[in-house]
Amino acid sequence: MRRAPDRPQNMGRAVMTQFDYLKPASLEHLIRELSQVKSSGAILAGGTDLLVKIRGGMRSHRVLFDVNDIQDLLGIEDKGDFVRIGACTRIHEIAESETVKTCVPFLSSAANQLGSPQIRNRATIGGNIVSASPAADTVPPLMCSGAKIRLKSAHGERELYLEDFMKGPGQTDIRDGEVLVAIDIPTLRPGCRSHFLKIGRRRAMAISVVNLAGSMKKNDKGIIDEVRIVLGAVSPKAVRAKRAETFLRGKPCTEAVLREAAKVAGSESQPISDIRATESGRRLLVEAWTYRLLQVLSTIK
Repeated sequence: MRRAPDRPQNMGRAVMTQFDYLKPASLEHLIRELSQVKSSGAILAGGTDLLVKIRGGMRSHRVLFDVNDIQDLLGIEDKGDFVRIGACTRIHEIAESETVKTCVPFLSSAANQLGSPQIRNRATIGGNIVSASPAADTVPPLMCSGAKIRLKSAHGERELYLEDFMKGPGQTDIRDGEVLVAIDIPTLRPGCRSHFLKIGRRRAMAISVVNLAGSMKKNDKGIIDEVRIVLGAVSPKAVRAKRAETFLRGKPCTEAVLREAAKVAGSESQPISDIRATESGRRLLVEAWTYRLLQVLSTIK
């Protein structure tokens, strides 16, 4: 274990804190050490969120565990009915993976639009989830897919839906001593279409003002059998637009039906005003872009 050096000099607003640095040799080693320090320890993977918060004085930890070389936390596997992605898999790997493009195409699209190339080369899917930002780009497609997360600790393993894991801004159901090991994402069913949309203040490298993911399956008569819509950056956490989904099921994909569903989705959002958009502006964006999302899913041009 190495101790990061103190740097007491003032570097603008940066706050330099002292912590121990440990690079566990295996997942078992990580879990054993993490169980000793509990909430005073933190997982360091991409570091794109954690290191910024430490430097800004928003987080302080006694031990940082570098998990970048733990093989049990890496990789993308096609398991047939689902795709398993290790929590420390880089975002750029997900964006470029042929398995993800084939089995969960809207996750590939979301990964490709997350941040800059430099961020995608460092950031991990586990970090994007655990940071619990309402605007996290990978969360809407994962939630829309019905993804489950796998957690492991000295007390055993847990598996729960991502929708239940996310609690609010910066808040998840992860417990002291637990490690997010992998995400299991159901493969898109035959005949089901999916799509991801992101709206930012500029075309690239922007935090989402609104992001949306959706999937839809119609029967041979053009009636909607299955539909899911997930809204991001417009509530304390990404949320299913369940009333809009209920409205759509059993209906044809007419323009009137899609526009009404988009209005319902807008009423389900709980946006706030911030430096990127106003509350009313976000609500209008939800309605407009949900309609566009449904157009794509239903192939209406």
